[in-house]
Amino acid sequence: MISAEEIKQKIVEFDRRFGRGVQPSLYFAPGRVNLIGEHTDYNGGYVLPIAVEQGTYMLIRKSELPPSRLFTANLEIEARFNPSDIKKEEDWADYVRGVYLYASEIFGSLPPFDALYFGDLPLSSGLSSSASIELVTAIALESLGCNLSKAEAVKIARRAENEFVGVSCGVMDQFASAFAKKGHALLLNCDNLDFRLVPFNLLDVSIVVANTGVKRSLVDSAYNERRSECEEALSLLAEKIGPLRNLCQIKPRQFEEYKWVLTENLKKRAEHVIYENLRVEEAARCLEAGQAKTLGHLMNRSHESLRDLFEVSSHELDTLQEISLEQQGVFGCRMTGAGFGGCVVCLVETSYLDRYLRRVPGLYWKATHLEAEMLVVAPGEGARKVEEF
Repeated sequence: MISAEEIKQKIVEFDRRFGRGVQPSLYFAPGRVNLIGEHTDYNGGYVLPIAVEQGTYMLIRKSELPPSRLFTANLEIEARFNPSDIKKEEDWADYVRGVYLYASEIFGSLPPFDALYFGDLPLSSGLSSSASIELVTAIALESLGCNLSKAEAVKIARRAENEFVGVSCGVMDQFASAFAKKGHALLLNCDNLDFRLVPFNLLDVSIVVANTGVKRSLVDSAYNERRSECEEALSLLAEKIGPLRNLCQIKPRQFEEYKWVLTENLKKRAEHVIYENLRVEEAARCLEAGQAKTLGHLMNRSHESLRDLFEVSSHELDTLQEISLEQQGVFGCRMTGAGFGGCVVCLVETSYLDRYLRRVPGLYWKATHLEAEMLVVAPGEGARKVEEF
């Protein structure tokens, strides 16, 4: 978490960059780590994310004249856009432009603004920094007279990523950032958006997110290709089973009966999605019952499926996962996020946490010559205005 002193320093930086005036309002949206349920979200299945305590902060103040001026302290990059002529610029601020554009379509013309973004969430690592930027922007628009409900903020943020930025992501990232609660995971049905909060009842267990040091861009990765493959598999299976909205509607017995209609490649993609969906439901039960060992086993099976069937892992992710599983006190470990780089998430017995944090970075460096950044996280609260700091 960012300290109150750091926030005050950012306010000083805001005034220095944009000029003195009314004190800017402060908003926060967390990143998320998905405990299990990868590539099930856009296939209408279950996911089990938590919001982390790290995320994106946004200082915002309405301005009288265009353009809107933006600055990210994390990247030390500024950006601008004219509210009456918003265009995609292929930079970090496209997430902001997209949210502003689609909010304007619903609520009418919005005034320009100045904004300073900062935070403690690693970028391009699989912790959904993009959704964090989108959500914090959406809720901060209330300072411009655009009061969005959390559901509306999620819808606009997802649309910004899908239609403006061009990543065909599901709804999990934005939903988790908005609706998560401290001390809980969120079991979300991505087909109908029903969800329930699942108490994190694993006693003496810590969550470690370990970054491979390999950044990825979903726009440039095979993410959209995997989504297309799932849609093709769904179409072929529906010809035999009957009308289907998504792959996760298919029961394992139906898949086993009709998988012969699929190519070998499509068969692997569908198998991952259908059986991963079952693992998520079982994982939620384990989390609530405090069964760390069984939950860890499910996480390990999830990684194997993502590696071998969905083929979205990487040498670095596999290496870090394997090294982690060799350590004492590790119940389970899997890649988290869309893949092609980013992070693994590990369940570690708290008494072994320090040992894990000391040993794994060196072993990973020896194997890959890359630095592994370790982040110990806990289930945090969703997006909000920060009133006191």
